[in-house]
Amino acid sequence: MGYGAAMSTFSELGVSPALVAVLDAAQLLQPTSVQRLAIPAFLSGKAAVAVARTGSGKTLAYAIPLVQRTHAVEAEEGAVTLPARPRAVVLTGTRELVTQTTKVIKTLTHAARLRVRAVAGGESGHDTNLTLKQVFDVLVANPPRLAKLLADGKLDLSDVRVVVVDEADTLLSPGQRPPVESILASTPGVTTWWISATLPEPIRYWLDKRPEKPQLLLSKDAHTSPESVTVKNIPLRGQSRSDAASDVLVSLGPTARGIVFTNRRETCDEAGAALKERGHDVVVVHGGLLPREREKAIKGFVAGGGRVLVTTELAGRGLDVKDLAFVLNYELPERASDYMHRVGRVGRVGRAGRVINLVTDRDRHLLGDVERFAAGGKLDTGEPLRTARTRKVTTAQGAKETTKRREKAARTQGGVKVFKDKG
Repeated sequence: MGYGAAMSTFSELGVSPALVAVLDAAQLLQPTSVQRLAIPAFLSGKAAVAVARTGSGKTLAYAIPLVQRTHAVEAEEGAVTLPARPRAVVLTGTRELVTQTTKVIKTLTHAARLRVRAVAGGESGHDTNLTLKQVFDVLVANPPRLAKLLADGKLDLSDVRVVVVDEADTLLSPGQRPPVESILASTPGVTTWWISATLPEPIRYWLDKRPEKPQLLLSKDAHTSPESVTVKNIPLRGQSRSDAASDVLVSLGPTARGIVFTNRRETCDEAGAALKERGHDVVVVHGGLLPREREKAIKGFVAGGGRVLVTTELAGRGLDVKDLAFVLNYELPERASDYMHRVGRVGRVGRAGRVINLVTDRDRHLLGDVERFAAGGKLDTGEPLRTARTRKVTTAQGAKETTKRREKAARTQGGVKVFKDKG
């Protein structure tokens, strides 16, 4: 039976009875599309890259096989006995994602009795040293932090069997790739799993050149908008963004909770202050805050404190708040992949949600892409969403460049075996 064939239970995917019991207790009875694809592939021990829509259950898609395979190693070879010498490593992009990912994995490890620890950027050296004095099986970390610990000789990855690179479209971008590459260089021959909501062609090409040639597991919902999400574009004609945003929040009702996205820290502060002045219950979070301040603010919002989270791309990935009703793009993002991640904050696992975009004349060229994506089409993530903002291109030029890009992607696809979900 090939990956993606119709398997309706976790047991049929090869998940152990102990983990199935944990999933049953959490009311997780049927695997999602990406879980049907990824779990059998990962359990088989093969290198693979799983691509699926934000909010489709990607974390569990790798956490389940990660826990099961690590537990199997323990049963065969005995428990880990040395500190700072894990058997599995999960890399993810931000301090907030480290916290959330660690929490998800820990919910599975009670049955397997594995120990999960985390190190993240922004925490004190004292806290990190305390963590590294412990014996643990799974380490969740930010790549820059982990790479520094390796360079300082504070961590031993010689017993690692699996490395997971979550949010691969972010961690493999040119500016963030070096620490990931240094970590992978220190774990040669180790099975690597890549997880992403999007797979731009340059990153796909880079993965294709990896020694292990990872299989591409492409979920049927990849690069598409959730069916339960509705999208509305509101033109700004002489009205300020803050006034328009306030009107939207009023129209949504006093109890609807959501996220307002901006592109820069300065705009985030300005938007937050403007909305507060207009009487809205706002929490402002961006990368300019201290890590503990960010963590406290996001935890408070997730727990129900504040109606609106005004933020930057910082909260565009990984944040899962079950009662979110809307996403308001105060500004449309620079990249198509960022737009997809923002949209993915609502409509998670079939829940209903709304996306409202404030658009100006300079956004007009990209509305066709946004509207096609909202209607169920695929969004091309290989090119910045705001191409025309950085260089002037005519419609004919843009169409010609798109055709060339897609032809190039088709040529490079040949080296990677693609498995698609049939469900």
